[in-house]
Parts: sequence; structure tokens; C-alpha cells
Amino acid sequence: MAARTQRPLKGWPTVSLGFSGKNVVLAESTAPRIVPGGYTVFRTDTFRLRLTGDRLNGRVIPDIVFRTSAGQTTGGPIFGDTTGNYIIIATGRGFPTQPVFCCTRTPRDIPLEPDGRPGAPKTIAATLDGPLARYLLQNADGTHTFVSYTVSDTPGQPLFQRIARPLTGGAPSLAAMAPGILATVDAATGKSIRLTTTSAGIYDPLGELVLPVQDGVVKRLHVTRSMVVALVRTSSGFQLVRMDAPSWNRTVIWSGTRPPPLTAAGDRTVVYATDNVVTQSVPGRKRELLRLRGKIVALATDGRRIAIANRSQRGKPRTTAIIVASVLQPPGVYSPGGGS
Repeated sequence: MAARTQRPLKGWPTVSLGFSGKNVVLAESTAPRIVPGGYTVFRTDTFRLRLTGDRLNGRVIPDIVFRTSAGQTTGGPIFGDTTGNYIIIATGRGFPTQPVFCCTRTPRDIPLEPDGRPGAPKTIAATLDGPLARYLLQNADGTHTFVSYTVSDTPGQPLFQRIARPLTGGAPSLAAMAPGILATVDAATGKSIRLTTTSAGIYDPLGELVLPVQDGVVKRLHVTRSMVVALVRTSSGFQLVRMDAPSWNRTVIWSGTRPPPLTAAGDRTVVYATDNVVTQSVPGRKRELLRLRGKIVALATDGRRIAIANRSQRGKPRTTAIIVASVLQPPGVYSPGGGS
């Protein structure tokens, strides 16, 4: 079993997790409030939990406060880099998913697509690529737009620069992003995954690769610079499949009649939760990392560490433990654009 450290939270809030530099990033959605004027305000806050290696330390640092009156917020997926910046796709009910960037020194957090109208574009994938926030928008008419957004606090440079390009090819049913990489699932069959490498700054495909056809419909998708991970619904149940560069051969790392509720990918590491067990897969090897009491409600990995949110199920008061543990080290990263 992996060694671990943990930090308790009060209650059972809706949470999501990510890694950014020497931090675990926690998104926590809280109960709605009535403000003067009779408006109901829903909110999601993000916090940094400092890390030394694979150990939590120090105080919790507040970051973003995302507010809306459109409907209940539910956290959202978080994508960080090695510098401490991250982008969260704010999710919820009653408003389109939207990307929020954190953090330059001034301003601290930046809503990148602050359009909450019902027909506004929905953000379906995002990543940080050096100084760029990059994300994919699904428009109301079914088309998709690839956006590169530069946020700078360098004196003499523009604070914001947004470049948008239409996505070429057919509309995808699913998408996932990593630095310089876009993975999409063909909507016509749901079985074909296309991997596109793009240039920095704008959507400019440098190369495309169609991966092996899946045994069923892809229901969940992750991508890193060295791997694609798909949860596939087959005629007999579900498969969790990894495809590693440079061969991109399919390897089934888990199968069952019910899908694992949580999956995450980083570098060449895949982690997934089934019941109260967290398992890791690297090329050629799989091992059980943690067996926990309670309910696992959030999961993240950067390839070297995992972060878990685990709800207590016995006694009072209710608590949620944020747990960090080290993982089996995978081989070096393969870069589709060359190098490692």
C-alpha cells in the first residue's frame, strides 16, 4: 500500500481535485445564499493545498470564487501545469460550462468565456500549454471552436489575447486535451478516436492519427502527452483501455459490468476507483494503491502522486478527507511531437 497524508474538510461538499506545481487544487461547491435584492447566489471556491513531494503541508490558500445565479454549481475538472497555474471548467446546472483561469499576480482569477446565457458555448475540454489556456467550445449550432487564450502580467504586454479557430472535421462526441494535443471521438460511431497534434498559439494541426477502433462506444476519455485512456461500453459491460505511444496498441486494464465511477490520467499513469479501492496502471504493471473506508468522490493524478477525496460514512460529524499518496513511477514520457 502507498504511504499517504491527509487533510480533513468539514461536511460532504461537492468537490473536484487537480495538481498544479507544488499544490493540490481543491474545488469546493457550497450551499446557495440569498443576497440583498432576493437573488440566490451559488458558488464554487478553489483552494491550494501545499505539497512537499507527496506530502501535504502548510495552510490552505484560497484562490478563485466562482459565483452565479443561474443554477447550482458542481465544481468541475481542473487542469494544472508545473508553474502553479491552472484552469477549471466550472460546471453546474442552469448555465453552460465555462473555463476560469488562475492565477497571474493581477488579476488573480479570470473567467475566459463569461457568457452564462442558455445558448452560450459550452466548454468540453481544456488544458494549459505553456503561457496559453487552450480549450474547446461546443456551440449551440453543433459546431466547435478551438480557443487559445494568452493571459500575461508582463509590463508592456497585452493582458489578454484570444485567438479562436473552427475545429475541422466532423463534430466529436467527446474530447480531451493535453499540451499540444487534442483527442476526439467520432460522433458517428463513438468507436474511433482521433489524436491531433497542434502548433503553439492557434489551432493548426501538425499531424493526425486515428487510433485502433474500440470494441464499443467510448463513454469517457483522457489524454496525456504519452497516452490515451478510454472507458468503453461494450455488449457485455465496460472496459478501461489504455493506448501508449509510440505503438498506440490497445491494452485492457480493467473490465466489469459497472463502470468505475472515477478515472484519472497523468504522464503514463492511470488511476481508477472501484468501490473503496484505488488502483494504478502503468505500462506492463498494475497494483492496488489504497483501500479506504467511506466513499471516494474525487480523484486526480499528475503521474507521480494521486489525490483523493474520501467521505466518512460512519459517525458524526460528517467529514471529507483529502488524501495524497505516491504512485509507482512509470517509464519516461513520450512526446508525439518528438523528444521526451
